[in-house]
Amino acid sequence: MAGVQSIERAFTVLRELSLGPAGVTEIAEQVGLPKSTVSRLLSALEAEGAVAQRETGSEYELGAGLAALADAANNDANMAAVVRPFLIELSEETGESAGFVVRSGRNVYWVDSVDDEESAVQVQNRTGFYAPMHSVPAGLALLAHLPPDEIQRYLAQPLERVNQRTITDVATLRAHLDQIVNDGLMWSIDDLGDGITALDVPFRGASGHFEGALFVNAPSFRFPAEGDKDRVEALVVDAAQRLSDRFTVH
Repeated sequence: MAGVQSIERAFTVLRELSLGPAGVTEIAEQVGLPKSTVSRLLSALEAEGAVAQRETGSEYELGAGLAALADAANNDANMAAVVRPFLIELSEETGESAGFVVRSGRNVYWVDSVDDEESAVQVQNRTGFYAPMHSVPAGLALLAHLPPDEIQRYLAQPLERVNQRTITDVATLRAHLDQIVNDGLMWSIDDLGDGITALDVPFRGASGHFEGALFVNAPSFRFPAEGDKDRVEALVVDAAQRLSDRFTVH
């Protein structure tokens, strides 16, 4: 349990610094820990950017790395608040599950989803899960619309095989990404599990770049309903465009 204890002590130090800059001796006295322990914790936290010294030997204060984590958390929360009405709208208009993912490094992260509670058969809720962009439909839709240099860097690294459907051949994957860009959207069957069909469309964030993707997915036996494919595509594409406009205007 030594690791857990170290984490608890590190947060104790961070909470003390949240009250204002302080030196090793002052922090040790306030939190009731030996100076050597506090010094060691501060060194580790400084290496991660969680704390910083304005000058060598001066007092410590909360660092930019910690602020960046807080900003990232706030950005996700703010984005979720903006996107959720669009998900509710899509779920009501399609009668299926709607959600969105955002990019997190080489991965996508399922931020939120809305389910039609009246559906007798629902798909798995993946909110809170991560997956490599090239391994899931929403990730592919987003990856395809990244700047060319970012796509090149992504493809230059090993492509993890998540399941038997994961494309790991660079040439094949690049062709698939080109097709997604050409179509402006991505339909997939069974990529999220046997018998699941998904439609994914990317959207732009406040940066003006593609930062996430909307999706609607459901059991393939009912989605899309016969003759309803074009309507569903128009709904999701329109929602993604309006969402992009909402972010880029502000």
